Amino acid sequence: MAVARPKQLDPGTEYRQWCGLARDGKLPRLLLILPPKGDEEVWFGEQVASAAREYLATQDGIDILDIDGGSADFDADSLDSFLNSQSLFATRQALIFSRAAKAITKYPRLAERLLEVAKSGEGPEFMVVHTGASTSKGVKALSATRIKEATKLRFRQLYSDPPPWRPEPDASEAAQFVAAEARLQKITMQRGASGSLVALAGSRPADLLQAINHFSLLGLTSVGEQDVRDVASHSAEGSAFDFADSVLSGDSVSALRLLTKISRQGLRAWGGKRVSIRDAFALLMSAVNSEVTKTAAIIEFMVHTPDLEQAIKASGSRPSKPVISKMQKRLAVCDASHINKINAAILQAEKNLKVEGWRDTTHILEMFVFRVLKRK
Repeated sequence: MAVARPKQLDPGTEYRQWCGLARDGKLPRLLLILPPKGDEEVWFGEQVASAAREYLATQDGIDILDIDGGSADFDADSLDSFLNSQSLFATRQALIFSRAAKAITKYPRLAERLLEVAKSGEGPEFMVVHTGASTSKGVKALSATRIKEATKLRFRQLYSDPPPWRPEPDASEAAQFVAAEARLQKITMQRGASGSLVALAGSRPADLLQAINHFSLLGLTSVGEQDVRDVASHSAEGSAFDFADSVLSGDSVSALRLLTKISRQGLRAWGGKRVSIRDAFALLMSAVNSEVTKTAAIIEFMVHTPDLEQAIKASGSRPSKPVISKMQKRLAVCDASHINKINAAILQAEKNLKVEGWRDTTHILEMFVFRVLKRK
């Protein structure tokens, strides 16, 4: 009979487990944080290393080498010396080797030495080596090792899309990460709030955690979808959803006024980065597409059951009063034919930019608004 493979943990759950082990000092002799097959999320590995530092800060009589392999001041000899000799002032040793790939690429012998020390049973009681993305010979040697003293971790990026068997925005890995991290700060994310935050802030854990910390600073213990929108209202992502709401509600004046503002001033994203009108195109189209999908689901639900509150729940959002009010205003203008017109206009805008090579992004977006204008 075939043996069932253990279920692979999502990056958020795995990082929390390893941070807990690190804070308790329960790490293997050699913990290798290596690049995954897909896109790496460096933040998770950094948090495990930080948790190990928290543990070491509570310990007496331990000699710690916390070294950055990506620094211009990196000294391979100091690492060799640390691995080759016992400290004169402490009975225990520990190593944290960050951004190790650059140093190992330049000094391949370091990879061999790390593996030798791990197998020997001497030297540091644990070594945390975070390589970062690299295909160098030294990093490949670490990736290929099978010594029992080494444990390998690979953190990929969080998935922002929900799984096909559960297509609710709150079901994505990134949204689940938000809910779990919020609980650690005694914040409850109401239905639809985690998915909305991912839609606004993206799926990078550092950006999501920054937003959760913002909620905490505001004293919020329960965060709804509207709270997320209110906090993000002055960001690029918030402006993108304002644009989407204007398009779906047939408010061309507000949509064009917002485009004029973006063209003149640009936008500042959630993480503080300035976004130009050209770079904002994808952000605006993504917000429109997200709101179109949600609105189409509500319209389809209400064909069979004319209950707006239930329809909003079915779309994955929490039917709070602001959400219901906004949707009532939208549905007074937006029907299935308007949805079809918007979808056709999105395709045309993408064609204008990517196929026909239009250079004036503001003009493309203005034409998009004109195409979906709903005359009363």
